[in-house]
Amino acid sequence: MNFLGIRGEYFLVAALALCACGEQSLRTHRGMARAVIERGGGGELFTDASTAEFAAVRHAPSGLLCEIPRSGDFSVEVFPPSAANPGVYCASAAADVATSYVAVLYGPAVDIDTAFSQALAASAGQASPQVWSGEPSAADKVSPEGLPHFRIARFSATVNGEPAYLRVAMAEARGWFLQQIVSGPIAEAEAIEATAGEGWRRALTAFAEAP
Repeated sequence: MNFLGIRGEYFLVAALALCACGEQSLRTHRGMARAVIERGGGGELFTDASTAEFAAVRHAPSGLLCEIPRSGDFSVEVFPPSAANPGVYCASAAADVATSYVAVLYGPAVDIDTAFSQALAASAGQASPQVWSGEPSAADKVSPEGLPHFRIARFSATVNGEPAYLRVAMAEARGWFLQQIVSGPIAEAEAIEATAGEGWRRALTAFAEAP
């Protein structure tokens, strides 16, 4: 009985420790998000979308979720008023892997297949791409029920003279087009694809929930 009591106390302490760590992580992530929002001029366009797992801001008009890495480069920019269409861009780079998300308001005059073809031409057209032969991420294989329609293409390509993995994804909702571009060393393609798939699923969920 004493052994069971000790085990019970141990698990209670462990659970409390995990809870405390989760709360601390959330506070840290919210602080990171606030710093990004303040640098952008306040919270009119961006809201804090942080969780205990990651820091993030969300572009309110489009629903674009921008996850903020703990290390490496990160930037987020709203298109200037002179741009042909309203939009927002965020990008991060760490350990030779570059990730960017873009949301642009094209309206109903543009269909997703046309926009996706243009995105492929712009991102992969000069990279001598070949269709990547690897498996799609586990996240991409999950049922898309309730999420916007999307397209994904994966390539083996030459980027800056080096063999690389390149992923381009796009979704459309309410006239907004969400695009993900991820590139990195071809030797790390499987790991990059897995991480990119998880990020895309989170981005799609936030995109679908926008007003």
